[in-house]
Amino acid sequence: MVNAPTRYAEALLTGMLGTFGLDAEYVRAEKNSLFYRDDTGAEVQVLDLLGGWGSLMLGHNHPQIVAHAKELLDNGTPVHSQHSAHPVADQVGAVLNGILARELPGAEPYSVIFANSGAEAVEAAVKHCEFDRALRIKALVEEIEWHASAALAAVAGGTAQLPDDTSLLPGDVPVPTNAEEFGALLGAVAAHNMARAGTGPVFFALERAFHGKLVGSTQFTYNPLFRAAFASLGPAVRFVPPNDAEAFEKAASEQRVTVLDVQVVDGRVTLVERDFPVVAGLIVEPIQGEGGIYGLTADYAARLREICDEFACPIVVDEIQTGMGRTGKFFASAHIGLVGDYFLLGKSLGGGIGKTSAMLVRQSRYRPEFELVHSSTFAKDGFTTSLALRTLELLEAEDGAAYDRAAERGERILGMLRELAEEYSDVVVDVRGRGLLIGLEFADQSHSSSPLIRERALAGLLVFQLGSYLHLAHRIRTGPTASVPNMLRIEPSIHISDEEIEQLRTGLVQVCEILRNQDALPLVHPLTGTGELPREIRDFRPGAAAEAAPAERKAALVSPVLTPDTLRELEPSLADLDDDRLIAYVRRSELLKDLPAFAPVRFDSPQGTSVDLSVYPLLVTGQQLREYQVTGNTFLIGADLDRRVRAAKADGCETVGLGFGLGAVCGHGSALRVPGVQLTTGGALAVGSALVAAHTVGVEKYGEVYGLTVAVVGAGGRIGSALAAMISAEVPRVILVGSGREGSADRLRATELRIYQEAWEQIAAGGDLLGIPKLLAAEPLVAGWLAEGRSGDEPSGEAIAAHLAEAYDENPFVTVTDDLSAVQNAQAVFTAHSSPVPVLGEKYLAEGAIICDLSFFGSGAESAVASSRSDVHYVRGGVLSVVNQGILPRGVSASLGAGELLAGVAEVVTLALSGSSGSTGDGPITGEQVHAIVELAAQHGFETIST
Repeated sequence: MVNAPTRYAEALLTGMLGTFGLDAEYVRAEKNSLFYRDDTGAEVQVLDLLGGWGSLMLGHNHPQIVAHAKELLDNGTPVHSQHSAHPVADQVGAVLNGILARELPGAEPYSVIFANSGAEAVEAAVKHCEFDRALRIKALVEEIEWHASAALAAVAGGTAQLPDDTSLLPGDVPVPTNAEEFGALLGAVAAHNMARAGTGPVFFALERAFHGKLVGSTQFTYNPLFRAAFASLGPAVRFVPPNDAEAFEKAASEQRVTVLDVQVVDGRVTLVERDFPVVAGLIVEPIQGEGGIYGLTADYAARLREICDEFACPIVVDEIQTGMGRTGKFFASAHIGLVGDYFLLGKSLGGGIGKTSAMLVRQSRYRPEFELVHSSTFAKDGFTTSLALRTLELLEAEDGAAYDRAAERGERILGMLRELAEEYSDVVVDVRGRGLLIGLEFADQSHSSSPLIRERALAGLLVFQLGSYLHLAHRIRTGPTASVPNMLRIEPSIHISDEEIEQLRTGLVQVCEILRNQDALPLVHPLTGTGELPREIRDFRPGAAAEAAPAERKAALVSPVLTPDTLRELEPSLADLDDDRLIAYVRRSELLKDLPAFAPVRFDSPQGTSVDLSVYPLLVTGQQLREYQVTGNTFLIGADLDRRVRAAKADGCETVGLGFGLGAVCGHGSALRVPGVQLTTGGALAVGSALVAAHTVGVEKYGEVYGLTVAVVGAGGRIGSALAAMISAEVPRVILVGSGREGSADRLRATELRIYQEAWEQIAAGGDLLGIPKLLAAEPLVAGWLAEGRSGDEPSGEAIAAHLAEAYDENPFVTVTDDLSAVQNAQAVFTAHSSPVPVLGEKYLAEGAIICDLSFFGSGAESAVASSRSDVHYVRGGVLSVVNQGILPRGVSASLGAGELLAGVAEVVTLALSGSSGSTGDGPITGEQVHAIVELAAQHGFETIST
């Protein structure tokens, strides 16, 4: 495998980034630029439009923030001084309150709780909401208890009449006629309230919302990818559509729970319904950043405030990404007049250096006791609060010039993007944003004519592929949004210049040209090495094509991209890349191997059935498959195969074949468990067709095959073992050749014992015998078994092996070796090894030998021997002919003529045409399976080729 450093920190994520060339190690940063070093050690400048995901309103390493941080450290400013006065934190709170009063006139003062990150600020707000709800419940319960006590005293004292209506109580509770019965009524009220008091809190959030990934905050993040696995760990959250006040009002109403209060009204005890606090809070983003840059409207904000006041539901306004002036005002909610009960700030609050966030709570709702049940070691420390204060001073300087610049720069970028969207309306579907929080949404590419573009779109990774191109080809760093996979996020600092905006425009024009013309080469080329793009962007849009009626059945073949030519055939736009670059791209795609299925190929059976076969390619070379097999590192490829089989099933395929060595890295299908799918690795028909072909050639050359010595190279493998076992029933001597690698000797030994076991089964069954079974029948041990009437299914391989080892200095029937020179003793050779390069030089072959080649997963790695030795008869093993069928991709029909198929492909089609059920891939290949599939294939028009 390719040597790479061992990663311990987020290895999977870093590997995914490496697939797209986004795993740069940045060594320096300033303003909107990041720098990394290339292979020569020179710095490469990248325009950073991701801006720390909104954390760099003032850019990387703002000189005044850096200087202030150095000053604090040089002066020994205390960092950890909990349980002491924090005047700087109070100053931060004062500045924030001044901004609130300015941008949201009439807003009351807010208390501040500090945290370390945005997600922690969310959790602090949720925690405070629930703390406040619990205290409100406590006050309500105490008030109801006091009212009950007062009512009981009033009834006893004769100053209040007994209630005359008990209809609010469930069940048949009679109207009380005396004080004793009234006491029972109060007990029923208490039981009723107790049952309601167990109702847990319900929070509301908006669809498309993103509020963090911690245990609590992830419950409020809409995308199931981040939330679903942890839903049981946090509070109940209901999601409602944004900008739909009626939907929220209806949902909140559905959560209404009431309890009963006993009050004295106009001299009579009366049962009164009181709202029990269930809805604990609503959290909203004024502009949904991760949700796709969607903003809330002013009308919605006003109505939301009315509804929440009615339900006593606090509004938590998440300004973690939108705040700090990014949208042209300090608070994005100021654009729509949304006054929250809570405001959350983070990201840029630390000036791009400090890790800090803040939760602001309006003082009429604030619970001072919260400070006793909530704390954080690093929150409110002297260092980060001082950085926050300096950041606020810079933003507020010159009457808030930073906010004006954010608005102006944002409009400049938005104007450029809108022009782009008008020019490329077929590629860009929307431009959204305010200030320096901007999104560019591309048209859906899930039906792209380019397989690479289409698969990235289907996987939700198109923006990563486009971001890869912008980064590597134009030195521009962008990012995705969590809920809109086709959106490119643009979130620079206020320092972005006209030149940098023009750099962005140039890169995006090229992206639009690539998507318009469906040309994947510019996206792939930067991932394959250095150098100039070999050509300009070309048009690969297809013409209209008529669609044929579907066949009765559908089948699939999951196949690796064994050769660069296969990839070029799949993606014609890559024709200008040489083999080395294409292989480099495949290697880089280790974690993202999926490619879209080829167009289906029709196969019609003489029996009247038809099947459409679709090839589902994987970006993996034969060399990689070999490495997986040798190292045993098959976890990732196994996951890839499972995903592809499930995709084929979702497309309606009931029969799925695993082609070209894929079976060897997944236990020949045993590691895959996909209900409703028949899996096959094609091995049975490969063995059967190779035996037929070799037998035909042997008869032509020698008149008969029964006296030949046969060698099987790769005899420890699944196909090699089956070949050796079956051919031994015809020939007197078999040479089993292994690789010499770890485990090879054990696999060869297993094949040898299988030969003896199956030979004994034939001997015990009676009838005419040939080959090794005939010779073994004359051995004293076996003759004795026959005389005793020993059963053929009794384990016998070990006993026969032991007998032969004792009786002969050299086994006359089966030779087990890893020495290729032993092949010189064979007149016929089967190659069933998995090496992508030849292992049999011409020196290893006897004069006039027959070689039947099933090597390298059926692709024929030993074909060169046919040209180096004119006396050798070379047979491409496992090849069948079929008349008048479609043309499969070269990757699954390499080096074959028209109307020829590899046996593995033919087996998939045969099983689908016949409607056969059950897996043929798991376990060893048996003679019964081989004979059955050969006969079945012949019925459906497949014939073995022996040339």
